[in-house]
Amino acid sequence: MADFVWEGKTKEMYDKLISNSPKPFQEMTRKRMTESLTKKVGDGGTVTQEILLEIVKEITPKPFLAMAMKSIEPLLQK
Repeated sequence: MADFVWEGKTKEMYDKLISNSPKPFQEMTRKRMTESLTKKVGDGGTVTQEILLEIVKEITPKPFLAMAMKSIEPLLQK
């Protein structure tokens, strides 16, 4: 996995999104999120809440987006 600097609770959100994915899709979810994060911030870049949410919205299939967002809602910083 790429090395990122996780800002705030973004690493917890990342982990929660993967663990809440159905088991057969967890590895694919991890791979797609990591690839997207690397494209956005580069290896070693800082992952902000805004960037993570943007990626979640980009890669999550529409029928599952609301559920994914709700799962990380308690971790969101206002």
